[in-house]
Amino acid sequence: MKNLIIRTLTGIAFVALIVASILVSELMLFAVFLIFTCLGLYEYRTLLKKNNIELPIAFYITGLLIYVVVSTASLWIFISNITLMFMLILTLLLVLFITELFSKREQPFLSIAYSILGILWIVLPFGLINNLPFWYYKNEYILLSVFIFIWLYDTFAYCVGMLIGKHRLFERISPKKSWEGAIGGTVLTLIVAYFAKLLFPMLPLNSFQWIGLALVIIVFGTLGDLIESMFKRQLSVKDSGTILPGHGGVLDRFDSILFAMPFVWLYLSIIFGRLPVI
Repeated sequence: MKNLIIRTLTGIAFVALIVASILVSELMLFAVFLIFTCLGLYEYRTLLKKNNIELPIAFYITGLLIYVVVSTASLWIFISNITLMFMLILTLLLVLFITELFSKREQPFLSIAYSILGILWIVLPFGLINNLPFWYYKNEYILLSVFIFIWLYDTFAYCVGMLIGKHRLFERISPKKSWEGAIGGTVLTLIVAYFAKLLFPMLPLNSFQWIGLALVIIVFGTLGDLIESMFKRQLSVKDSGTILPGHGGVLDRFDSILFAMPFVWLYLSIIFGRLPVI
């Protein structure tokens, strides 16, 4: 009972912080997700260190610089085009190669590979989360809707799975998830998505576009959850961290949205006709 209370209170505080960071101000959104990025990188580095894989300090520095570049891209992207952002990211990634050249590690390319994986998996999606509401008509509700769909699907899938779940979705990786929960969560979330235009009338999406957005989030969010579980299973750990009592670490709480966010960004770019020309 005590664990349930702690988990519930932590969940409420977490949701409140996310919602406040989205709705209060651009600076708060940037600062909150900068903190999440730092914590995510720290958890990632700690998990690898337990398995005798040491990442250089350049991994931290490069990751934070890329977060700043992606997060603030909407402020200068119209001056030229998105090529500049990708060139800056590529240049920063090349710094990792140069660092390893002078590090004298026994397996420099293993360190580079894990560093780039961490940046692509953690830093880039967090940057896109911060960038999303300003790329699309400077409307913070587009980002809020993404989180709402993630939370709705997780809640519906959990409840349906607890009630009637019998067939494991991916037992080798995540034995608690069921097909019944996944299907039930999907159907209920899509029903809500169909009426999302009533909840967010300020956004220029029709009911079918909302359903498309929800499907992108559900499919790639589920894959992200399973991939993070696979990663933790390989490293023989239960949670990525302990900073969120009853919920694990930052990577545990953002596993779905981190994997889904690049696909959400691409989908909305197509829908809004904002796909940049490189």
